[in-house]
Amino acid sequence: MTKKSQIAKQYINNVLQQLLIDYKNTRDERRQIAIWEESQDFSILGEIEIFATDIEGYASQVIANDDLGQYQEMIQKLTKMHIFDIAYFADWYFAEKSQFPQIKLYIEKLNYLRLLVIEYINDAIALQSQQTIHIG
Repeated sequence: MTKKSQIAKQYINNVLQQLLIDYKNTRDERRQIAIWEESQDFSILGEIEIFATDIEGYASQVIANDDLGQYQEMIQKLTKMHIFDIAYFADWYFAEKSQFPQIKLYIEKLNYLRLLVIEYINDAIALQSQQTIHIG
């Protein structure tokens, strides 16, 4: 593993750890959203949980191992993962910009982590391709 890869993994880990703290700080806002959701036909909190679980899981996998075979599938899934493509979620998120600032910041950091993991995987795949070319 290169020094650049080690630094990238450490940075991904730092963002992941900060997200765990940020999530705890959204407790009051999550409670408010849960009350509001009782009268809705959809779940904003459910979408956030799915998004968070997937992204945090992929970030943890990248930190824990260097299996590039696994990376191909991960990058495909991460690239397709756009929470703002869910119409009711986007409507909720952009409806009132000043409402729920902590949870919205949490969502933005999750998306940032998703992009960091994609970048890390792309770099790892490119590095492997370069090494294969030099060896062959």
